Amino acid sequence: AGLVSLTRSGDDPRELLRALDAFASGRVATDVTNALGLRAAKLVQRGFDTSRAPDGSAWRPLKSPRDRGRRPLRKTDALYRAATTIRFTADGFMLVSTSIGSYHQSEAPRSRLPRRAFFPDESGLSVGWAIELRDAADEALRRWVP
Repeated sequence: AGLVSLTRSGDDPRELLRALDAFASGRVATDVTNALGLRAAKLVQRGFDTSRAPDGSAWRPLKSPRDRGRRPLRKTDALYRAATTIRFTADGFMLVSTSIGSYHQSEAPRSRLPRRAFFPDESGLSVGWAIELRDAADEALRRWVP
């Protein structure tokens, strides 16, 4: 009495079987991982474009008068290109950086250059990042779930 008939649900049973097969084979997990990695890279890119950390706080502007009007961390764009590169692994994805990027990301005491974080840190994802990543995962799942 508590069972739902597939023929009465309105969903084509072949579509349900296709979705089950995709979950079992790992294709859904791969699609969701890819969607999350691409969205995370776009969020990092947005941070560089707006000079903001993942938590929404503004990066300190450049001090030198000759650098007025230039965005921080964008002189050669090498760090920007590295930080928006995604490496996909068997377990998920990683955003990569450079040694100077690690310096800007770290919370180590400093005397000259201020911290300008572009990746989420140990405190976790900001609400904005969490919503964006959830939406990316939902979009990827909707391609599989009827």
